[in-house]
Amino acid sequence: MWSLQAPGSNEVEALDASRSRLNPAHERTVRINAARNGILAVMETYSGHGAASTLHALAPHEVVAGTVQKSDMEYLYSGGLAGRGGRHIYDAIMGLAPNSRCPYCGHRRVRQLDHFLPKSKYPAFSVTPMNLVPSCSDCNKDKLAGDADRLEDLPLHPYFDNVDHQTWLTAELLEGPMAVFLFNVDHGCGLPAMELLRLKSQFDNLNLSELYTTEANDELASIRLNLRRVLDDVGEEGVQEFLVDAALSSEHHQRNSWKTAMYRTASQSDWFCEGGFDDVDLI
Repeated sequence: MWSLQAPGSNEVEALDASRSRLNPAHERTVRINAARNGILAVMETYSGHGAASTLHALAPHEVVAGTVQKSDMEYLYSGGLAGRGGRHIYDAIMGLAPNSRCPYCGHRRVRQLDHFLPKSKYPAFSVTPMNLVPSCSDCNKDKLAGDADRLEDLPLHPYFDNVDHQTWLTAELLEGPMAVFLFNVDHGCGLPAMELLRLKSQFDNLNLSELYTTEANDELASIRLNLRRVLDDVGEEGVQEFLVDAALSSEHHQRNSWKTAMYRTASQSDWFCEGGFDDVDLI
């Protein structure tokens, strides 16, 4: 749900680097080399579909360019792009995630490249740079892009879709006996209806509400002592100022982070600022 700069390598560079260190005598390498132009022609259709939000309309396939098998393309990725020949491209794409944070959840660290359209169903795009997104392991597993046959079920693509200009993540504060934050997509945030449907579907598929609630609870535990001191020293207005400053600082870094939503909601709650943040069992 967070946009990324597009990879700097194009399809030609990725394909040629991936096949450059394969055993030229192996039958799969022979097939790949003989079908280079055909493979490239299919790879180069990806960006057009991505820009038009029609990736869901692409048909799953087993064979590429008439002769190249799915297993050939999968090896082109594992033994080529992720191996010696194209590793510089692999590493450059991994480096696109700011602070190594997964663009799908915005929280966990990237561990691998996700095939936005899975190579098991769309092998033609196994080494297409625009199909490769730095991702955490959980989001890579849960994203479900390969099962989307309608646009509303297609996850937002970090290279083609950008919803960062709107504040779409909202937090709800449950009051007492302990403060609990629940997170959701704001249906009134102003995003176009289709983007909102895709965003909500992805938010639910990745279980982000549960993830963000857990992180918010941990964040609250880490600042509870400071909040007590501020409340004792300068009262609830001081607590509110502390929370507003934290929300603004977090928003400057990432508008739609759970931390931004948490601090913004907390700062607007009189109950929280008057001491609702505390845990009576820990006093």
